[in-house]
Amino acid sequence: MQLEFALLPHIRRMPYFTCTAVSLCGLFVLVSAAFGSQPPGELVAHWRFEQVLKLDGSKATAEVGQPLTASDRGPVDPRPYALDESGKENHLQASGPRSGQCVFSDDVPRSQVNGHPNTRSLLLNRGEYVVPLHRLLPYYDMRKGWRIEASLRCNTLGTEQVFICKEGSRGQRTADLSIGFDNMERKFFVEVTSFAGTVHRLSAGDPVEVGKWYDLRATAQYDVKGGCTTLTLEVKPSHQPSFTKSNSITYPGPALKRGVGTWVLGRGFPGGFPNSLTVLNGQIDEVRIWAQGLPYIPGQNPIFTNTYTADPAPLVVGDTLYVYVGHDKAGPGGWFYMPEWLCYSTKDMTNWTFHGPVIAAKDFTNADPGAAWAAHVVEKDGKFYFYATLNSRRGHFISVAVADTPTGPFKEARPGKPLITDDMTTDSHRPNADIDPCVIIDDDGTPWMFWGNGDCYMVRLARNMVELDGPIMKVPFRNYSEGPWVFKRGGLYYMVYAADVPGTQPEQVCYATAPTIHGPWTYRGLLTGPARHGFTIHPAVIEFKGRWYFFYHDGCYSLNGGPGGDCRRAVCVEYLHFNPDGSIQPITLTDEGIAAKPND
Repeated sequence: MQLEFALLPHIRRMPYFTCTAVSLCGLFVLVSAAFGSQPPGELVAHWRFEQVLKLDGSKATAEVGQPLTASDRGPVDPRPYALDESGKENHLQASGPRSGQCVFSDDVPRSQVNGHPNTRSLLLNRGEYVVPLHRLLPYYDMRKGWRIEASLRCNTLGTEQVFICKEGSRGQRTADLSIGFDNMERKFFVEVTSFAGTVHRLSAGDPVEVGKWYDLRATAQYDVKGGCTTLTLEVKPSHQPSFTKSNSITYPGPALKRGVGTWVLGRGFPGGFPNSLTVLNGQIDEVRIWAQGLPYIPGQNPIFTNTYTADPAPLVVGDTLYVYVGHDKAGPGGWFYMPEWLCYSTKDMTNWTFHGPVIAAKDFTNADPGAAWAAHVVEKDGKFYFYATLNSRRGHFISVAVADTPTGPFKEARPGKPLITDDMTTDSHRPNADIDPCVIIDDDGTPWMFWGNGDCYMVRLARNMVELDGPIMKVPFRNYSEGPWVFKRGGLYYMVYAADVPGTQPEQVCYATAPTIHGPWTYRGLLTGPARHGFTIHPAVIEFKGRWYFFYHDGCYSLNGGPGGDCRRAVCVEYLHFNPDGSIQPITLTDEGIAAKPND
């Protein structure tokens, strides 16, 4: 710290056109600098407001005085989208039918931009335009670096206003990223919420004058070795040819935390009454966003990157771990479409082999071919039994297929004769009760199956593994939702399950323990919070080569140039640790996954 303060007098004496940002991680240092113009990563959004995109894909000139058009169900012609000219299809749309005060204007900061005519800007006034969650922009990895450029104009200076923001996660008090006008300093600012939850705000430029156009450039670059990000903000009057001054700060961790958030023009986060930091009679033009992610490291999340996967079911066979998953094939923003189950295997938890589909929903009698819901696989006497959730016109049912190898081919054991149907659990308080089977073979060789949505059930299976051998019993678990996973460690049985915790919309993970498979079960509390995006989370626990692992799925990741989502999930894994008394240590869901060193 003495070194840091010793540098400050020398920094103050440096002329602005030769000085560079000097900072150590966590030290707030304002300096003037000629910042480089090279943006990090790739251009992922560019809104010029010159053209609108119609629903049929045709383009039209933006009409002065007219807003984007939308109904309660979404964008509608004649002006559904403001065109994204980056080629990434991150088009802006009205957030609802009441954004009529946000209209196109012919008042612009300059007549040409990069050799192209500039004739339109966007007037923001108590309304908002958004890039919603079925577009790719909310999912971009910006941990390595990002840049935002825009031209802004304030016609009201008495109120704090946010022109651009990437919304934060549920319960967060500030946006992940905001750009706006600070009414106390009378300057434009950029604000970032770091991985640690600390808010960092940086302002720059001369005091803002009402009705005057300004150009703004905010850049963040993460130094991986140093573990810190440098955030730089440049502001100048739009008539000035180039930026000459900048202010910078540093903060610990990556440039922007990885989370899913709607991008908004016209207000801050969280939105809504009483203080949404809404822009009042302001204008914006020529918005460009660049993003740069960190390189993928084997073992980090998601562990499967060739396609979207969900509902993991791990199985150890010898020195190999197999993971069976549902194949999420829904389109961006679409509802569940899962036609088949896939299989992956590994010998070291880092390098995975893709075995492709092992069985499809259409391979089961009377099953909906697009509903390959959660499954579980167990081995007994050299055979592999695949217990699957399926759907039909009469509701959900659970059936079983069998194979001679862990990668199939699996074939329905008793075609047309499912193990469980909805009419066998009429006491459930949810109509789709019969989903998510989990089978455990007890120490005495008895197989038991647990399943259920809203209520948890169990039943003894016959020794042939394909028929029932006893009555169905309801098993009470606090906050139980779905996705049961039962395992035994030492003399203790564990039930890990997705839970509907009161007051929290997305599922979280709870667990319970018991001295026998019949109970009594003791509630042990939350194991994880919700997935970072999506309303489901499907837990699974396995021991492999002396270490325990926790599998789940999360909708926060983009894959192969497409967005994630509620029905476009990716399977992830974390280390799982036990306390000396047998309780499980709370698990944090991370990007690093098992690429990080275990906390033994």
